[in-house]
Amino acid sequence: MACVKLVYDETQMPVEGDRLLVDQAPVKISDIDRNAIEEAVKIKEELGGRVTLAVVVTGPLDEAILKEALAMGADRALIVEGDAVKGHNPYRTAQAIVKALKRDGIDPNLVVCGEGSSDQYSCALPAMIAEMLSLPVATFVGKLEVKEGKLVVERYLEGGFETAEVPLPAVISVTSEVNEPRIPTVLQIMKAGKKERSSVDASELDLKFPPIELVEIKAYVKERRREKVEGSVNEVVDRIVKVLEEKGVI
Repeated sequence: MACVKLVYDETQMPVEGDRLLVDQAPVKISDIDRNAIEEAVKIKEELGGRVTLAVVVTGPLDEAILKEALAMGADRALIVEGDAVKGHNPYRTAQAIVKALKRDGIDPNLVVCGEGSSDQYSCALPAMIAEMLSLPVATFVGKLEVKEGKLVVERYLEGGFETAEVPLPAVISVTSEVNEPRIPTVLQIMKAGKKERSSVDASELDLKFPPIELVEIKAYVKERRREKVEGSVNEVVDRIVKVLEEKGVI
């Protein structure tokens, strides 16, 4: 199973002053979730099985983008939507995924997540899912191999990496170094509309979670020093040099 989040494309998000015009940005698959889908599909192609995409609609939903995710090689989608899962709350999202899996009788042998989403990047979801399913977890996996019923993984950490063995079933989060996601063709995307999908309203899952209130999101505004320098050439040069020295540039 691969967990997928649909997010606003931050590279095409208009900014007005320090205000992000979120609703005017297009929707995309969260960047590293593409690597998660790719890794799950690669394992299926090598060892067999089926790939389910778990999609909790915490923000925007674009059917075309969902089809694109399915077209990468997944077999079906399990979608949790409704007002009860809107907004940022990783614990609630993890609980929604786990309860939807149990509702549909899906017992995954491997859950693959991106290391963090493009919008929030809390990196909390994989460990929470693992805890709720009572499964081992390996995070920040940049390389993996399935060997004799277990995973041999390389975890990419600050300042180095470590190798670990993880028994299956398990939950992992992958980094962008783990693979190069495939780009589905237009025909594959069109055919993806016929793939199996199951939707559930989050209000049916009896979710219980501590509340998180997102008060405000502001764009980072970089202040630039502006100074008009007038006078003779020597006076202008002296002033520029003095300013650069004050800023530690020279």
